[in-house]
Amino acid sequence: PGPAGGFPGPRRGPGGGPGTRPRPVGVGLGGSGGASGDPRRGRVDRDGPQLAADEPACTTYVVVPFSAPPPVVDPSDPAAPQDSAARPASTPRSLGVLALYDRLGSDEFDDSDLVMLRTFAAQAAVAVDNVRIHREAQRLSRTDPLTGLWNYRQLQETLHREIERANRFRRRLTVLALDLDRFKEVHATCGPLAGGAVPKEFAPRIRGEIREIDGAFRNGGEEFVVLLPETDVSGGAVVAERLGAVVRGEPIEVDVAGKPVRIPVTVSIGVAVYPDHGESGQQVLDAADEALYAAKASGRDTYRVAGSSSRSADRDTVPAAVASQEGDVPPAGGASFGPHPPRQTRGR
Repeated sequence: PGPAGGFPGPRRGPGGGPGTRPRPVGVGLGGSGGASGDPRRGRVDRDGPQLAADEPACTTYVVVPFSAPPPVVDPSDPAAPQDSAARPASTPRSLGVLALYDRLGSDEFDDSDLVMLRTFAAQAAVAVDNVRIHREAQRLSRTDPLTGLWNYRQLQETLHREIERANRFRRRLTVLALDLDRFKEVHATCGPLAGGAVPKEFAPRIRGEIREIDGAFRNGGEEFVVLLPETDVSGGAVVAERLGAVVRGEPIEVDVAGKPVRIPVTVSIGVAVYPDHGESGQQVLDAADEALYAAKASGRDTYRVAGSSSRSADRDTVPAAVASQEGDVPPAGGASFGPHPPRQTRGR
């Protein structure tokens, strides 16, 4: 199946033979067949539709859409849907189409051709649906179910790959370790539902402040990691400052005992860079973690760079543009809630 509602359509391969390709719904013979969901045969000049520019020129055709097989349900299960054809909302109506163009030795396709192609389509539906299910299972195994961010497993794989890439091309990789401040207090005071709503709402705020090539991961609980390829310490500090601002700027609304409650949320961030702060991915991640501890000890709602001394400044006096200058690291910004002793564990 193709992206964004596309359906496979014909494509000429290197040898000149037909192949498969994504086809927008309603475009050409394949797309119109997928949109209607009905098998049909006919003549282009008599029955339409208009062929797409990259479809083979033809006079006659037969097209059969195929859909995902219905799920197997236990009729004795009271929770099972009554309609055996009921499918999850995410399942596409049609997975694709099979299309034949111009039958050799005959003026037009007949009903026997339609029956034969429907048999092939049923087999194709099972095969394509199995691929779709496998890909979805792979995606779910690498994402956090609450936030939709990549999980710890994907973090380890991506970090290893990005370290190799940075080493090969002599580029830098910045790692941000993030921790929601006083998250356990929110969880204890407002309950587990509110505790789940906070990281869920936090995730899109991270996505909104990073590039497509960057990666955001949930490392467990209130802990998150952001990977910034081809980014030096100045760039990492800018992103850390921006993330802190977008989190503190808008309280997160949660449901407590049936009533909406707005909870102010802040985040502490540690910044480390490969290869400046470590020779391996784990070393850089550990360095970012230690910088995060320093941010927590400095009063939370701030960031610290690995290996740098503790500095504080009023963020209103440090415009973000300062950080764009080469080699300049902006002082850590963020409101302080007064002195706090260093924490032995994160997220307190």
